[in-house]
Amino acid sequence: MKGITVQELKDDTLYGLGLEVISGHRGLSRRIYNHRIQKLGLVIAGNMVYLHPHRVQILGNIEISYLRSLAEEEKKRIIGELCRNDVVCFIVARNLKVPDYFLTKTEEEGIPLLRTKLVTSVFIERITKFLEERLAPATTVHGVLLDIFGVGALIMGRPGIGKSENALELIMRGHRLVVDDAVCVKKMGAIDLYGESPEMIKSLLEVRGIGIVDIGQLFGVSAVRDKKRIELAIELFDWDSNVECERIGLREEKYTLLGLDLPLVRIPVSSGKNVSAIIELACRNHILKTHGVNTAAELEKKMFRSMEGDSAS
Repeated sequence: MKGITVQELKDDTLYGLGLEVISGHRGLSRRIYNHRIQKLGLVIAGNMVYLHPHRVQILGNIEISYLRSLAEEEKKRIIGELCRNDVVCFIVARNLKVPDYFLTKTEEEGIPLLRTKLVTSVFIERITKFLEERLAPATTVHGVLLDIFGVGALIMGRPGIGKSENALELIMRGHRLVVDDAVCVKKMGAIDLYGESPEMIKSLLEVRGIGIVDIGQLFGVSAVRDKKRIELAIELFDWDSNVECERIGLREEKYTLLGLDLPLVRIPVSSGKNVSAIIELACRNHILKTHGVNTAAELEKKMFRSMEGDSAS
């Protein structure tokens, strides 16, 4: 895991962290690997056993007020212990004035000390979102990600099987492109997978025989979106009469991505087959299932009831 540097944290503008470095500039290359932050709380009272140095350390009004209330020797002792633990960085909220010794010690140790004007609760909310986004487990999948009826559908298959061409047909039906070819997938939280496009290929689609086209410019901004939660995996494969395909829909297959299982629909592709319509249908059926309607399971129940009635008579 590569993590992010404190410099990257400081340079953020998207989440409005509003950070400035007030000490320890030479430590800006330190890397953050943990998305969880720590509000120093009891640690500032000298309980160093509770300190997690690999996390971003937040000091609010309570922590700074407590430090100011201490005698000079005790203040220096606690600050010295904090800095000896090789903390990744300290951040002070509410633009609070920091004790001079804190500035001196962090400069000596090369530990970045930053400050924001935001109140502690707002800052913690924003930095948590920032770190979760930047440090989320990630991978890249070869395929196309579309928003179809609000369902994030990840379409996969061998090169040349028609993923992009079917994506174009679906876009022309009013659905939205997230990314073609290289889907950057991130695991957000415990159960959600989100797909997005690398900046270089955002809104671009490769159509064999035509080349690369810009869907945003051709169809308007409503035809593309930056990010989408992935809910359904669709695999296109070459039709083979020797390969058994799902006929009823009772067997539910899964596609595992970053440790999470996605519902998987496998669609055979052959000449003259309207694959885009089947993809649309798969998304509609997925929506029904999420609302508790499983047509195949209901048909099976009806068949069993009918068989039981026949045997009783």
